[in-house]
Amino acid sequence: MSMKIGDYTGISTGYQNNNTSKTGKYNNVREYSSYLTQKFGCLTPGKNAAVSVTGGLMRKAMADEKTGAWLERELGKATDYIEAAQKSAIAHGSTLKSVSIEFGEEYSTMTTVVVTDGGGTDSEIDKWLEKIKEKRDEQKAADKKLEQKRAESKNMEMAPYKMELKGKDMADLTNQFAMKLSMQAGVSALGGFDVKA
Repeated sequence: MSMKIGDYTGISTGYQNNNTSKTGKYNNVREYSSYLTQKFGCLTPGKNAAVSVTGGLMRKAMADEKTGAWLERELGKATDYIEAAQKSAIAHGSTLKSVSIEFGEEYSTMTTVVVTDGGGTDSEIDKWLEKIKEKRDEQKAADKKLEQKRAESKNMEMAPYKMELKGKDMADLTNQFAMKLSMQAGVSALGGFDVKA
C-alpha cells in the first residue's frame, strides 16, 4: 500500500527580493537563503527527502530576531524529525519512502510523507541523513579549531612581555631597555620593568 500526501518544491530562490533586513545582516532573501543553505545541510534536498523554507518566513526571519532564532532552531532539528518519522513507520511495519518538511509563516510546519508496507528504512533517505551528519560534524570540528585559534591569539595578545637586562648601572640598563624596546614590534612603552643588578 502506498500513500502520498502533497508534494515539495524545495527552497525558493528563483526571484529577486530587494527587501532589506532590519538587522542589517542580509541585503535580500537570496542572501539569507544562501546563508541558511550553507549552514544547514538539510536544505540541500536529497532524492527522497527535502526541507524547505517559504520566502515569507525568510523575510520575517530577516526582520525579526525571535523568528530567525526559531527558524534556525527548527532547521537544526529537522533531521531529528525525519529520523523520528522513520522509527514511527518501522514501528507500524512500514517504510518511510519520501518525506518533505516546509517551514512557513506564522511558525507553521507542513510535513509530507510517502509510506509503504514492508518496514525498514529507505536507503536514499539514510544516505541523505548520513551526508548531513558528516557535514555537521565537519562544521563543528572547523568551528572548534577556529575557536582554539582565537583563544590562542587572545592569550598571545594578553601575555606579558618579559625582558631581562643586566648592566653596570641604571643608565646602562635604561639605554639597553630603550634599544631593545625600539627593536621589538608591538611592545607598549607604557609597560614597566624590573631592574636586576
